[in-house]
Amino acid sequence: MAVALTLFVMQARAQVTGSATLVSDYRFRGVSLSDDRPSAQLAFDYDLPASGWYAGGVMSTVRLDPTQAAQLLGYAGFAQRLLPDLSWEAGVRYTGFTGHESYAYAETYVGLTYKQLVGRVYYAPDYFNAGYPALYAELNDSHTLSGPWYVFGHVGYLRRGGDVADDHVSRFRSDIRMGVGLALAPCDMQLSWSTVYGANNYVFGYPASAGVTRNAWIVSISYAW
Repeated sequence: MAVALTLFVMQARAQVTGSATLVSDYRFRGVSLSDDRPSAQLAFDYDLPASGWYAGGVMSTVRLDPTQAAQLLGYAGFAQRLLPDLSWEAGVRYTGFTGHESYAYAETYVGLTYKQLVGRVYYAPDYFNAGYPALYAELNDSHTLSGPWYVFGHVGYLRRGGDVADDHVSRFRSDIRMGVGLALAPCDMQLSWSTVYGANNYVFGYPASAGVTRNAWIVSISYAW
């Protein structure tokens, strides 16, 4: 809420955008944080075009252990154009959850954007407050098909630190998401398929229910302003 209020106060001096989304299953880096159930999300972005600085926040309903809760994510960063189609960025993010366990953690990131292709690398010294560091790399792309239709894809790779010997599993995990979208401004609709490969959720600190599926079809509807 503090992030949202700050954005509205400063909108006279910068560009402020937002969106409200309903999604059939909230997948965070391939793992369902809504227990394979629908989720509602609210996002705000604050941008200072002349300086390159930006900030924002996301609020999402989640289902943990298996009670209803909310994920609160805030971020701030700096982006700069290198060439007409190439830019770089760096920033920080902070994520927490309401409830008796906050699972709060901070991470830094760097990224490159070439046209619609976006790549980022994140580093968290205490991932999901689980006591070990983690490195996450992702690549996102989208392409227009015809008229308002487009396709998109995401590939992510997570490596956790610490000892995994007691769990007898790999410290690596990857996730994939691909789909098709329909952009009818100010609304956007998507249908996608998501899957995750590697160790289970708890090895990586995710506060997800034990019975969530690895594969899912996801439908989302967003309204932007």
